[in-house]
Amino acid sequence: MDYSKQKLLLSLLVEFDFSFSKQINESKVNQEMEQYVKTTVDELVNKQYRGSIFDRKFDEIMKTIETARVENHLVFSGYTKKLWYEITQIARRTTSFSTAYSLMDMFGHKKDAFL
Repeated sequence: MDYSKQKLLLSLLVEFDFSFSKQINESKVNQEMEQYVKTTVDELVNKQYRGSIFDRKFDEIMKTIETARVENHLVFSGYTKKLWYEITQIARRTTSFSTAYSLMDMFGHKKDAFL
């Protein structure tokens, strides 16, 4: 995927990580996934992966979370669920910059914070 889409997805993953860590759920699955999400998103941010390395790491995160969600009954709060839905939709299709900026605005961020 192109670099601008990677930046958008990374921004949304950071917000997803923040939201997921704030939700209250004491299940073992959620606690394990909270640590996994935090670790992998931090790695993406700190190592600043790009290109095919980012794509592989992102695909790994998507598969792991989707497996936990479907098979292990991972639970999301309303906001976290909406974020995850948007991440999966953007990952599957081409998105325009206007759509990307609308999403960022919707989640309460300033556009220039992502440029």
